Amino acid sequence: MRKSIYLFLIIIICIMSMLMASCDNQPMKVSYSQKTGLLDQNGDIVSNFIYTNSGYVAPVLPFDATEYYRIFVPYSKGSGYHTVNYKDTNKLKQLWLDQIQRKGRSDGKVFAIRNRANDRDMNNFQKQHGSQSRYDYYYFKDNGDIVYKGGDKTYYAKEHLIKTFVGAVIVDYRTVKERTEPDAGVTHQDVIHHTGEYTVGAIYKMAINVNEARRLFADAGGGPTDGAYEFIAARKMIWFFAGGFTQDTSLFVRQFYNTNFMEVLVLNPYANEGNTYCLGVDSYYAYYGNYRVGEGATPPIDGFTAQNYPYMTDEKLYLAQRPETIIPLLNHTTTFTDASRWWSFLALPGHKY
Repeated sequence: MRKSIYLFLIIIICIMSMLMASCDNQPMKVSYSQKTGLLDQNGDIVSNFIYTNSGYVAPVLPFDATEYYRIFVPYSKGSGYHTVNYKDTNKLKQLWLDQIQRKGRSDGKVFAIRNRANDRDMNNFQKQHGSQSRYDYYYFKDNGDIVYKGGDKTYYAKEHLIKTFVGAVIVDYRTVKERTEPDAGVTHQDVIHHTGEYTVGAIYKMAINVNEARRLFADAGGGPTDGAYEFIAARKMIWFFAGGFTQDTSLFVRQFYNTNFMEVLVLNPYANEGNTYCLGVDSYYAYYGNYRVGEGATPPIDGFTAQNYPYMTDEKLYLAQRPETIIPLLNHTTTFTDASRWWSFLALPGHKY
């Protein structure tokens, strides 16, 4: 009898150990924000971001999901929190316009983007400066398009349309968990952390292709217009390792060789380098090109296949889609503000045009 009891206890302990082990191998649900997220049938927020075993935080769609999300759009109307149907592209578009026009603040100011080489504060960043008396910022047109005020390498006073606004979607804020460093092993991309806090993201098409941007703006001396090239090319030094300890470097330039290529821009209150009333500028985009291509590349480019190309160029694959679908497709992140190379890119309150 006593042996039977011991045997029974051993079996129970083994079963519990197996269950605990299996639980450890399952994704762990987490909630990053108590105020944004997918809404259930009762209008309550559902925690739909999970930690996976690999450490990646992924969006997962629950079985009984509604079409409504609670999102945070700072400086838009009211508190900044809005309930929106992900299919309502008109409302999402308006929320982006409300944000860049600072509709939530009745101070007569709108957001403008300070260029990379412009280190002036919000009271001075839109003034002419330097030996060329050049403006060095981007402004949003009433329709959301982005224009560079600072001319090009030849004409100081000429304005250039840089990006064309084509619509808006729901995405989450991203933060940089780990920067790429020379000793980062085989890792050649920054490690991005998905916060799970939803906001509006604006889909922009490039108004100038990367090769034309290099001709107009690229400046090896780091002059003001070089930032306009960065804003299109997302140029970044990355590291590779080959042959054991041999270090290899390459300058990544996203090969947006025509104006069909698109990105999703986000104004990020958590990446403003501690500047009050300002927002960081982040870019999410799908990219499948070769990291070693470098500048001046022309098609064909490795990775730009017939299957991949639409995800880099066709906004219809993203508009009126759930964030759980969109977020994994946007597999690259450029943090124009929260990075050493682009530290001066910042959305500041200023005046129109």
